[in-house]
Amino acid sequence: MLLRIRQVRLLVVPVSRTVPWAPPATAAGLSLLACLPAVAGAPAPASQVWALRIAAFLLGAGACFALVEPMTLVAVTPTRRWLRQWLRTAVAVAPAIAVWLALFALASRSLPANGLPLAELAAEASVCALTGLAGAAVAARRGHSRTTALAGPAAQAGLIAATLFLTGRHSPWLLSTAEAATIHHWWTIAAPIPVLIMGAANLEAWSPRAGRPAGRG
Repeated sequence: MLLRIRQVRLLVVPVSRTVPWAPPATAAGLSLLACLPAVAGAPAPASQVWALRIAAFLLGAGACFALVEPMTLVAVTPTRRWLRQWLRTAVAVAPAIAVWLALFALASRSLPANGLPLAELAAEASVCALTGLAGAAVAARRGHSRTTALAGPAAQAGLIAATLFLTGRHSPWLLSTAEAATIHHWWTIAAPIPVLIMGAANLEAWSPRAGRPAGRG
C-alpha cells in the first residue's frame, strides 16, 4: 500500500503534464457560457436545471481527453497501466467536479433553500460524465491520439439519444414530480455500470500472441 501511494505521488506531476488541458479548459468555458443565463438574474428553475445538464455533458466530454495516454509516457513509466489510467481519470475528473459544483452553487443562489435538487442533478451528471469516460477508456486501449478520446463524447451522445425515446412519466429527465423521485433512483443504480466498464478497460493490455498481460507498458 505504501509503495502504491509513493508511486501515485511520483506520477501525479508527469501524468498532469501529459494531459491535454485545452479540451477541459474549453469545456469549462462553454459550461460557464451555458449557465450564464441561469447565473445572471433569476430565471425559471427549469432553465437552470437544463443549463447544469448541458454543463455536465460538456465537462464530461472535456475530461475524456485525459484518458488517452501518450506513447512517450508508456515508454518511460514502469508502472502498471491500471494505476496510470485511474490516476489520469482522477486528475481530469477532480477539476470537472469542482467546476460543476461551483456552477450549481451560482445557479441556485437566486432560489430559496433546496430550490435545485443537488442529489438528483448530481446523479444525472455522474452517469453522463462516466459514460463518456468509459467510452474514452475503452478506445484508449487501442489508440493514443487525441481523436481517440472522441469516443467519449460519442458515447455520451448515444446515451442522451437513447433516453430521448422515453417520454412522459418514463422520461429520465423528469424533475420535481413524484415520478422523478423514482426515475432518479435508476440514475443512481446505473452509475456503477460505466465505472465497471472503465475498470475492465483500464486493466493491463493483453498480448494476443502470448495470451498474457503485455506488462507494465
